[in-house]
Amino acid sequence: MSTTYTKLSVTNTKKEAVEVYLTFAAANPSNTCCGSPATVSDFDNLEKVNDLMGKFTLGANSTYEFDPKGKCFSGNVCFYIEPQCPVPGASFNGGAEGTSIAEFTLNPSSGCDEAFDISCVNGVNSFIQMKVDKDGGWTYGPEKKAIDSIYNKALGLNSGNPGVFPVNCTDCIRLVGDKPCPTLPVGPAQTERICNIQRTGRGGVLQVILTEVEPA
Repeated sequence: MSTTYTKLSVTNTKKEAVEVYLTFAAANPSNTCCGSPATVSDFDNLEKVNDLMGKFTLGANSTYEFDPKGKCFSGNVCFYIEPQCPVPGASFNGGAEGTSIAEFTLNPSSGCDEAFDISCVNGVNSFIQMKVDKDGGWTYGPEKKAIDSIYNKALGLNSGNPGVFPVNCTDCIRLVGDKPCPTLPVGPAQTERICNIQRTGRGGVLQVILTEVEPA
């Protein structure tokens, strides 16, 4: 690991450039783990969309690395369009089935875990893989199984898939409250809490990878 803190990289494996939207967690003094997270203004490559969102164009077969310089870095990455529920009449990548996002919290305060996952709560419009260093201390589920790679499948096929929140499953194993996307189904949900990947360590790079097709 090259640093004592964790960086984030975003990779586009497709044959054409893609818009990437990066949404940041809001500052919250009562959050003892990440009260003053990184913001849009911390990264020169981002075009500001609003106070909590920036975007950039990532070329074909390209990678961009975000270096938070040790600051807590929490938010999500969405490809093609801003995170949202189904867009009527849209193409798949334009959000016909909502949007899949890569969520993360890196470099939180001492005593707090780093974490990442792929959320299909708002649907699926892209296939995303997230990778970390082998033997990096990342685990998931009640049995704390070691893991270094996750990916989402198509809408309705993510039950049993570690690190992934199925569609409309706001609490991983169930829907709590109203459906975020009323026109989409619920789940199937996970049968146990395997939706978050966590560790106590720091360092290395969390990779967010837009894949050409659904990973095998």
